[in-house]
Amino acid sequence: MKIMLVDDEVLVLHQIHRMLSGYSRISVVGSFQNAREAIARMPEIQPDVIFFDIHLPELSGIDAVELAQEVCSGIDIVFVTAYSEYAIQAFDLNAVDYLLKPLHQARLDQTIKRLMQRRLHKQEDIGSTEPSRVLCFRTLRFQNNGSGSSEIPKWRTTKAQELFAYLLHHRGNIVLKETILELLWPELDMKQAMSQLYTSIYHIRQCLKQMGIDIAIRNLTIQEGYMLDTSRIRIDVDEWENGLRQSGGADIADNHSELLQLLERYEGDYFQEHGYGWAENERERLRKLWYQHARLLARFYEKSGVLNEAIAMYERIQDADPYNEDDALALIKLYMATGRRTEAESHYRKLDHLFSNELRIGLTNKLVDWFESVEP
Repeated sequence: MKIMLVDDEVLVLHQIHRMLSGYSRISVVGSFQNAREAIARMPEIQPDVIFFDIHLPELSGIDAVELAQEVCSGIDIVFVTAYSEYAIQAFDLNAVDYLLKPLHQARLDQTIKRLMQRRLHKQEDIGSTEPSRVLCFRTLRFQNNGSGSSEIPKWRTTKAQELFAYLLHHRGNIVLKETILELLWPELDMKQAMSQLYTSIYHIRQCLKQMGIDIAIRNLTIQEGYMLDTSRIRIDVDEWENGLRQSGGADIADNHSELLQLLERYEGDYFQEHGYGWAENERERLRKLWYQHARLLARFYEKSGVLNEAIAMYERIQDADPYNEDDALALIKLYMATGRRTEAESHYRKLDHLFSNELRIGLTNKLVDWFESVEP
């Protein structure tokens, strides 16, 4: 267990460090006299526990807790102070313990025992449940602990929803606050926009907590930006793309069933129902991946003589991309090959109407010539 110490008295820091050195499986990973400096180092050090003095220069231990929890979600807090009147406020902040100066070894033993028990419970909780999932295809949803059903989050505002989606889109990277303000509140002055930002971040954290989704919003540079930590959850678009990557490296004859399942998991475009303009490039990239693998599977079915499956796949492709004449011609040929002339003619007429009335252009000679050559 890694412990960080924050106290403006050097002698107290030395005393706590010395007392903690007697415990096995515990290491002191940093000692600081200033809360802001300690918080700035947290992303690098990644402590499990912080021993905070309450009376600190510039930023008190009480006020520093929220910033610390932004940087390291789930971190345990122990307050150390000479004043007992802050005890209730400390426990309101979910502090694990509250130690009065001067410290006594027996009292510290109780704190360490409590910390170890909490750590054990956290590990058991992680090991006993499947990671939650965030679903991004079609609309933003959460799926908790392996549950087969998904739930649309109850966001406080549409801005909070979009802010979460934007941070999710840039997961693992720092998103500057000025970028967020320009995207979501360009009409407000700086003070009003920052107030809206902080309120939205608070609402997002509350929503994630209420739904049991283990995602942390980290304020890595305190004043400059946020980063979404999704290391403890699963994301459908990542799983889907990884599955395609694995299937693409194998013979399609051996994995066509798995590829079909992956294609069927594409429920709709990336954040389709939200229409976020900033997501359009990713939306188009994922859409092209679906087309690429769907056409690969359709051609495999066709060459393998499994024509009904080939037709079903080409129909899905045409529904998604009705302006592709190569796919249309392949589908019409398959209709003809299976004796479904009526459907072939119907699809040809539908395509001709689409191109003539919507695009104001005619069909290509290749498609027209082939169709006319097989007409009775």
